[in-house]
Amino acid sequence: MHEAITRNDLKILGTSSSAGGIFKDVKVTGECTFGGDVDCLKFSQTGEVAVNGNLRLQQMKITGECEVKGRVDGASLRGQGQLTAGGGLRIGDIRLTGGIKTGNDCEAEQLQLSGVIEVSGLLNAGKLELSMYGPCSAAAVGGGRISIKRSRTGALLKIGQQHAMTFTARLIEGDELELQATRAETVRGGRIIIGPGCEIETVEYRSTLEIHRNARVRNQVKLL
Repeated sequence: MHEAITRNDLKILGTSSSAGGIFKDVKVTGECTFGGDVDCLKFSQTGEVAVNGNLRLQQMKITGECEVKGRVDGASLRGQGQLTAGGGLRIGDIRLTGGIKTGNDCEAEQLQLSGVIEVSGLLNAGKLELSMYGPCSAAAVGGGRISIKRSRTGALLKIGQQHAMTFTARLIEGDELELQATRAETVRGGRIIIGPGCEIETVEYRSTLEIHRNARVRNQVKLL
């Protein structure tokens, strides 16, 4: 953050555009396209926002869609909607209903999402709570406590429809893992619960392993 620079508020109402820049509070109600980087303390939107650069902030609240071509870096994210970060995402505390899509890594201390997530790189969170409302994926997942489950709505779907609500990753690794409807090559951790709908090639566990009768695990390895 550029604290030595005087920051002014920016309010957008309706359909408009901005070159970007350094601000205090940014509030968009409607549609706005930023031509370059945006650096602010608070960013709130209701509607649609496009940032043709990086977005750097402390607090972010969205209702609608926000598409950032570069990176998104911040302390907290709240709201309902879709956040797309082409260059990756790093936010300390995320609590969102909707969707997250990144063209690179996604990092958070705590990530609580009800919706869908698509991460091209590593999804890394100290605590991850995902309630899936659709197909989700990451190249790899790492963290402390990881919970991946179908939403209650998904539990009511017919068998043919449930395949559309699956989390897919090559590797999932953490201290405590509880997985449902997950497909992975390798799952590795301390205490692991493999729930219904999982298809795992290899599970490597250090402490305990529970496998639901409606899950498939090809290999089980007890780590020393």
